[in-house]
Amino acid sequence: MLAIIKITFREALGRKVVLISLVLAAAFLGLYGVGVHFVAKDFTSHPSPVLEQMIYPQLLSFGLYFGGFIVSFLAIFSAAGTISSEIESGIIQTIIPKPVQRYEIALGKFLGTGLFLALYAALFFGIISLIINLKTGLVLNGQWLALALFTLQPIVLLAVTFCGSTILPTIVNGVVMFMLYALAVIGGMVEQIGWFMNNASLQQTGILASLIMPVDALYRKIVHVLLNTATNPLQAFQQMGPFGSMAEPSVWMVVYAVLYVIFFIGLAVYLFGKRDI
Repeated sequence: MLAIIKITFREALGRKVVLISLVLAAAFLGLYGVGVHFVAKDFTSHPSPVLEQMIYPQLLSFGLYFGGFIVSFLAIFSAAGTISSEIESGIIQTIIPKPVQRYEIALGKFLGTGLFLALYAALFFGIISLIINLKTGLVLNGQWLALALFTLQPIVLLAVTFCGSTILPTIVNGVVMFMLYALAVIGGMVEQIGWFMNNASLQQTGILASLIMPVDALYRKIVHVLLNTATNPLQAFQQMGPFGSMAEPSVWMVVYAVLYVIFFIGLAVYLFGKRDI
């Protein structure tokens, strides 16, 4: 299994989608850094402590939100054909006859891709945090927990996409998983509006979307962890808008996300073991 993990990790590095994602990430981080720089420069020239406490957290949330989108894009399209593309091309036939169990192949490919995505997400999170800290001086609480949650986001998507690759063609799998991710994002925004309007129906709709795909709920948890909103009198202002989080997801949602990953990996192993190749 260790050999499969190493091979999968190297393959992940060599995929074209990684190059595209790196270009997008570099462009985003460059523009983001420039934007944060000029906002901080303007506040240096015209200090406004109250406004700073409202704008800086919004900048952080904005960076993490779209950073999570880029990482999620990479997770979906790097894993959409993990199994299906090798079956379609016949490459899997050269692996299965060897003395390697199918579950070892599946777990090795998942762990290799997961390791790559976790490192990519951790680097992205670190750069965004560094930009905010250096330019604005904003104190971020619970960075290690937030980092763990940020890296969990692509792992959740990877688990579902990997499971889909055992039964769906590559292109179909990619489309389906992107739609599931879009459902999570829209559901998160609907729930945010629901808390703002105190509308229980919208809140429940957003929670249901989070149960189907818990990626957006993890992002909302990250915002609360970093900004320590429970003791901040400006919490309501900081959490307004599509990038905020009017209500903190409970720790049980994090537990659910972890169990969600375990379930879909177990299902992927089972389906791959039963598939006629």
